[in-house]
Amino acid sequence: MTQKSWSSLLLYYFCIKVVFMSDRILELVGSIKDKVSLVKGQLEKERSKSEDLQNEVVSLREQLAEKQVELNGLSTKISELETKLITKKEQDVVVVEETGVSDNQIDELVKEIEYCIGQLKK
Repeated sequence: MTQKSWSSLLLYYFCIKVVFMSDRILELVGSIKDKVSLVKGQLEKERSKSEDLQNEVVSLREQLAEKQVELNGLSTKISELETKLITKKEQDVVVVEETGVSDNQIDELVKEIEYCIGQLKK
């Protein structure tokens, strides 16, 4: 074989390798594009989920604020009722003390009644 035929043969071999490598590179680029597209789709899904979760957080915070207002109202009502209960108990104690009769007074009244009954029997 001559030098020229070897050169032609090497050039032919090189071209085949380049075409093969070019096909392989295109295949890899296609694979990378597919993977990028897949990741992009997943990213969009995750962004959508994130937005939904953020909206849910806002809604839950609003509900929490409403419940906190309700709790404060109920706490105030409980305090008012406790105050009224204490006042009522104090009033009941005062009434009992004002109308209360001691044991000694009852004994004296019983003696007076017995004396009066005894006077009436005579």
